[in-house]
Amino acid sequence: MARRSLFPRLVEQSGEAPFTLRSNGFPVGATFIKRVLMSGVDVSVVIPYFNAKDFVGEAIRSVQCSHDLSVEVVVVDDGSTDGSWEELVRLREAEFPSLVILSHPGRINLGVSSSRYLGLCASKGRYLAFLDADDVFTPDKIDVQVKLLNDRPGVVLCHTGVYVMGDASRSAFFESCFSRNPARPYKFRSLDDYLIRNNICNSSVLVRSSSLKEIPFAYVQLAQYEDWLCWSLLAAKGLFLYLDKPLVGYRVHGSASTASIEKGKLPHLYALLEYKIVLLTRSESALHSCRVLCSLFETIRLLMVEYLWDPIGAAGKSPKIRKNLLVWILLGGAKVFRQFRVRR
Repeated sequence: MARRSLFPRLVEQSGEAPFTLRSNGFPVGATFIKRVLMSGVDVSVVIPYFNAKDFVGEAIRSVQCSHDLSVEVVVVDDGSTDGSWEELVRLREAEFPSLVILSHPGRINLGVSSSRYLGLCASKGRYLAFLDADDVFTPDKIDVQVKLLNDRPGVVLCHTGVYVMGDASRSAFFESCFSRNPARPYKFRSLDDYLIRNNICNSSVLVRSSSLKEIPFAYVQLAQYEDWLCWSLLAAKGLFLYLDKPLVGYRVHGSASTASIEKGKLPHLYALLEYKIVLLTRSESALHSCRVLCSLFETIRLLMVEYLWDPIGAAGKSPKIRKNLLVWILLGGAKVFRQFRVRR
């Protein structure tokens, strides 16, 4: 059986043929080797996209503002069907000749986690910034964050505040959500709520590429908490720093990837369940895995509570749900685990 590689097909400005793959899945070929050997790139901006034709051009333009740094933009198609691929090719030909466009083999959809990983593999910057295709950077974002990381070698990730675009009625919620962070460099896993809520906006992040390449953050996902998983794994590599400035335009709209999760409690709980199971599986420390396991039990308890409620029974139309002994034990045990805290 042929080995299936996670490395993308690379489309170069020069029109050279895509690189080929060795049997171990790693790319080889003149085009790829030429890009790897090139040096001097300070920041790589990775933009994964799926059916984002209406927004991706604005996202790329926000990065291409003048910088004192060398910045490359890598966009990764995740199997779009709305003409996004053709729009990117047009943008490269008309406005951004240095734009790097990647896709999965056969232009299939593998999820945003795998798409970000592919962008990371093809990048060559000392630092890496993620940007969702429907968000934008302010002109000074990259320069400000690079200076902060240059001055603080113990910090592996810098994130910022946001301003909301699109649905203005949600501005207060999201701007507050992404500002609940310590003012000084901090240990992400020391936060009491880091397994409960994600206070880091993906598009605001700048990380050290060398640290990011050491963590297994790509996985086949069902829900949309892959960025949260990335921060939770990266926390083992060093400190995080929050900059209380709105350097990212965060777009809120109905077709956003997190919109379906926000619509109800069950989608959120299942996404939380997936996040904790993957984190438990990939954590570098047994001690940290114990803390994740305790939090996982609490998520399972919350799911059981949801299924113990019968909306028809509440109106007196169906038999009453009675908890058996095992259910009582599981619910009670989860409450005990909730009180258990393991700190790294």
